Amino acid sequence: MSTTLTAEVSDELTRGLNLVRRHAGLPDGEAHLMRFTINAVYRIGDSVVRLARGEAALRRAATVVAGTALLHQYHVPSIELDSYISQPIAVEDWVATVWRYQPHPPGRPEPVDLAAPLTALHAIIEFPTFLPRWSPVANARRRLARTLTLPAKELAATRIWSALQVGMPLDDLIAHLQARADDLERKLPATRWDLAPGVIHGDAHVGNLLADRLCDFDSLAIGPREWDLVPLAHGVTRFSDALALYEQFVAAYNYDLRTAQAWPLLREIRDLQLTTSVLDNLAGRPEVANTLARRLRTYLDGNASAAWARYR
Repeated sequence: MSTTLTAEVSDELTRGLNLVRRHAGLPDGEAHLMRFTINAVYRIGDSVVRLARGEAALRRAATVVAGTALLHQYHVPSIELDSYISQPIAVEDWVATVWRYQPHPPGRPEPVDLAAPLTALHAIIEFPTFLPRWSPVANARRRLARTLTLPAKELAATRIWSALQVGMPLDDLIAHLQARADDLERKLPATRWDLAPGVIHGDAHVGNLLADRLCDFDSLAIGPREWDLVPLAHGVTRFSDALALYEQFVAAYNYDLRTAQAWPLLREIRDLQLTTSVLDNLAGRPEVANTLARRLRTYLDGNASAAWARYR
């Protein structure tokens, strides 16, 4: 996987990574950028560094560290933090967690591979107070608000991108998405859930599975377990994933979300998430910006069957 960055963004990430490396005592050597969507993920030898910045990132990283310990307590297959480093790492406004590199077979995992780790995760009986309550629409709304408070240079670039690639002034785009967020949140209290609430991964797609182990715990929360089944069902409808492979997961997990009363609403929430998740962080990432623009154009047109592309 590769990520295209402008030189300015690449230099800024390198500066943050070097601060984290020195603070954590990580070895010198080549750092390979594996991906950059919300976090920049680097491999350095046998370590993987997830790098972000800001107060929200620090709070999220602290929850991730505590959540990882909970998963290991319940023997949930998951990747491991580097136990020799005090975590999370905070230096200036940069925040990082450092993980043991987990080798995995080439190729994308299949949906059925998520069944066992999700079953183990959903068997956790605790409701730990350090985990936030599931609030997917609120998260989207915060990103929308932050977009309009970006530094002047980034905001100007985002306004140009919105006008040229999305076909709508940025303020109108934000207002439209905020209205959709408000509408979806109003519908949530009346939703009927089939599964008991509990600890959820929050973003359980096959891209967050490494050698049959869960990774990327930024969205750990207490909420409806149906939410962890949304990415796979949504992948069939939005990313042209194979229906037969999804049905193998259904047979292994023993529940088909598409039969649930909550599914239409959850699908809409997932659409909103995937059209807002990087809106406040597009600067210097042309491929991500192009992919998001197409998602937004079809979403705003009400085209529920348009196939989307995943970020690279």
